[in-house]
Amino acid sequence: MLVKLFFLSLFLLNTVHAKEYIFAIYPSNNPTKIIQAVTPLMEYLSEQSGDTFKLIVTKDYDELTQRIEEKSVDFAWVNSKNFVLLKEKKPSLRYLVTYLENSKSGQITPYYRSFIIALKETNITTLENAKGKHFAFTDKESTSGYAYPMMIFEDHHLNPYTFFQKVFFLKKHDKVIEALINHSIDIGAISDGTYYSAREKYGDKFNILASSAPIPLDAIVASENVSIEESQRISKLLENIPKDAPSNKAFEEHLGWLSAGFVKKDEHFYDTFKKTLKVPIYETLR
Repeated sequence: MLVKLFFLSLFLLNTVHAKEYIFAIYPSNNPTKIIQAVTPLMEYLSEQSGDTFKLIVTKDYDELTQRIEEKSVDFAWVNSKNFVLLKEKKPSLRYLVTYLENSKSGQITPYYRSFIIALKETNITTLENAKGKHFAFTDKESTSGYAYPMMIFEDHHLNPYTFFQKVFFLKKHDKVIEALINHSIDIGAISDGTYYSAREKYGDKFNILASSAPIPLDAIVASENVSIEESQRISKLLENIPKDAPSNKAFEEHLGWLSAGFVKKDEHFYDTFKKTLKVPIYETLR
């Protein structure tokens, strides 16, 4: 009887101290797909921590940044650019872990790349012979959909705003693929994961015209709402996600991301991204 009372008291104590956290993520793809992909991760964190994790997908990158700054979210999934800029503005922002993927070579890596692609049927095989075409970025706040493509253009001594006839911002990576397939644009910038998913869906229809340097994958961060101790606890849970966890499978099923969980790096891992902010053409046009 005493043992039962002890465990009942422990359960009630944990229930009383359980917290409700808001976890925000940016809309890199269709929000419905993102919710389907990330919900198992929220379920894992809720189950393992004893707290409740509620997911929100922000309208855009700006809303995610604003919510972190005003502390209306507790945890957030941010891209490399968001992390670097937010950390400069709010040094108290806590880095937890970096997202990991299985590469096409079979290695687990904390990096990905940006590709600039065109449909093979257009016979566009290089950036230089795409002059006067219609081009699409994703969003000016996107790492692989804008920042790194601008570095590629810098390397090729091209200003996309004068080189192409029209430049569009389609917000989401999968929208760039749809625009290519529908011939609304001729050439576009996307993440390599989006490219591989598109190949599986549409076949070998695309030419890769240029590829970026390796880009640090997204980070999970905690706002000032969360204590250091709680941040460390959640960080450890993220690092310990099993390879065959439903959350990893959901990323692949709904977004085509070959998720391998998370790893804790030094937050200076993201310092390489700062170089993109120093690209002359990028500083002029952003």
